[in-house]
Amino acid sequence: MTKTVFHYFFDFMEEQEKWLNKMAEKGYRLKRCGKLSYVFESCNPNEYEYAVEFVADKSYSKSKDYRQFLESMGLRTFTKNINLNFSIGKIKLRPYAKGMGQIATSPGAFNKELLIVEKKRDGNPFKLHTNLDDLISSYRAFRNAYFWVTLCLLAFFVITFIPYGFTIESAVWLHMVRIVVGILTVLFIFPAIKYSSVVKRLKKERRTHE
Repeated sequence: MTKTVFHYFFDFMEEQEKWLNKMAEKGYRLKRCGKLSYVFESCNPNEYEYAVEFVADKSYSKSKDYRQFLESMGLRTFTKNINLNFSIGKIKLRPYAKGMGQIATSPGAFNKELLIVEKKRDGNPFKLHTNLDDLISSYRAFRNAYFWVTLCLLAFFVITFIPYGFTIESAVWLHMVRIVVGILTVLFIFPAIKYSSVVKRLKKERRTHE
């Protein structure tokens, strides 16, 4: 028996991870996922658990190697999009990434910004990173992606106030665009602040261990 759910997350990592684990607690195992869809199959409640990791800061080859490494450890992986990129055909620009990770192509890293990792529950904590430096690097990259999108939305919002000739009809549409962009900016800035706090907390924790 399969179950299809359509869902979109503004907090792509932690909220999506919590949701997937809640689905697993109810007896639903992830079978595949699309841009907005998640297809589950029945399993025993609490049989599996999930972790979500941001990999868009890595080049396609490094991301692929990392995925193969996880699968060699017996873990199951799925790629997932977050749609935080500017697209030109089948090329996406990622200004927040490093090196070749700034360009995603299809085939390649296009719409594969996240890795969903599945593990059969065995009573041990499920952590992809135990090293504080690795955790800080991962959360910092994710935070930077949120800040970049927030800045772009703010810039677009400001541009709408540049004076030019328009009719009453276009003024109404412009007002609606400002409302939508304003709402999106708020929705994205909260995760940006959240993950900025996480990075700060982890840095403080690292200092106490030095």
